[in-house]
Amino acid sequence: MTKEVDRRSVLKGFTLSAFALGSVVGLGGLLEVITFPNGQKVALAKGVIMVDKSLCSGCRVCEMVCANLNSGGRNSASLSRIILEKEYLLGDYQPKVCHQCVDPPCLKACPVTAIQVDRQRGTYARIIDERVCIGCQKCVEACQRVFRPSRPRFDAQRHRSVKCHLCFGDPQCVKFCPLGVLRLERSEKGLLVGYPVIKED
Repeated sequence: MTKEVDRRSVLKGFTLSAFALGSVVGLGGLLEVITFPNGQKVALAKGVIMVDKSLCSGCRVCEMVCANLNSGGRNSASLSRIILEKEYLLGDYQPKVCHQCVDPPCLKACPVTAIQVDRQRGTYARIIDERVCIGCQKCVEACQRVFRPSRPRFDAQRHRSVKCHLCFGDPQCVKFCPLGVLRLERSEKGLLVGYPVIKED
């Protein structure tokens, strides 16, 4: 059974340092935009992929589907926006997904604003406009300071960074996972997820 989502709303002083740890925290009717001390405002993501790694068999279907559909038929695992880490001796498989962070390090690091919030499709996912990306990999470096491996990845052939965009509202990894490891969590009020709300082990 999929792990229950932590629904605690913890906004003490309305600062990010006051958020309780958890997979996802629903904000209810409080707010849909986080304002940081420097005045920057970032709309909360309204969708994120959740993982129950206890169900994962390591089949890598998620990676194949993601790379094939989002990279013009190229099936290299290095192009997948979902990353499967495998500990073969322990039989431990961990799908690593983009957390669509509350305070997205990738978005803040991009020098050309190629990373944007996808309001058009209503997911508010943090997406890369590959037409604008200059291939500097600042987003990759910023993410890997918090999460390993970095969720933005570098497409060396096209000299562009790529990352999960939730398939613009219909994530194919979720659809094709044969064991129900992945699911799309939605909230119209926004989700407190990713950095700095949680950090991976």
